[in-house]
Amino acid sequence: MIITRPPPGLAPTVAAVAGLGWRPIAASMLHVAQLSLAPNTPRPDALVLTSGQAIAAINRPEWHDVPCYVVGHATGERARAAGFRHVVTAAGTADDLVALLRAALPVRGLLLLAVGRGYGDDMAQALRAAGFRVIRRCVYAVSPEQRLPAQAAQALAAGQVAAILFYSTRTAQAFLAALSAAQAAMLGQVVAVAMSDGVAAALACGPAWRAVRVAARPDQAAMLACLGKAR
Repeated sequence: MIITRPPPGLAPTVAAVAGLGWRPIAASMLHVAQLSLAPNTPRPDALVLTSGQAIAAINRPEWHDVPCYVVGHATGERARAAGFRHVVTAAGTADDLVALLRAALPVRGLLLLAVGRGYGDDMAQALRAAGFRVIRRCVYAVSPEQRLPAQAAQALAAGQVAAILFYSTRTAQAFLAALSAAQAAMLGQVVAVAMSDGVAAALACGPAWRAVRVAARPDQAAMLACLGKAR
């Protein structure tokens, strides 16, 4: 079982997969570099996070009382663990998060949208169209790994991989781009488990899989339910 997500979510996923009886192979396909937030960034009326990767940059003690609206359950748990006291969780997608903000904040205030480099333009535009003032800040940068980690490559070549978990479109794209022709040919024996239809669509652009399963909800519990216990 290969797990392609980057840290810090990688470790708890490895543990959860092992708890189901699978042999997890950690194979993060994205490298995440943290970027700093300018010290003079104004205090917002609410923080908006589409990924837990943004938490480190906006984790200022004087902001822990600022309402924090996040994309999903896992990001919400990380925000609470960092000290944010008013965390509101959307159902798992950027569209869900925009809808939540529109419903929860009738008085349109200043939002700090903390995202990765290259992310969040559409969301910022949607929020501005809804009447919010939005400061979009890139607080981390993502780059793809160029090849499969050795353990994952060896297991795939040996036909020992039953399934691969994909948590994002970029992770799926990075994985496919890193494959050699021989590795790509092995995917016909492998089940891909995708967090969303968008991730599944990215996987469909590559080699044929044994099957592609899409989680019923965009969260880890649904992905693991889709995976099931090892036989």
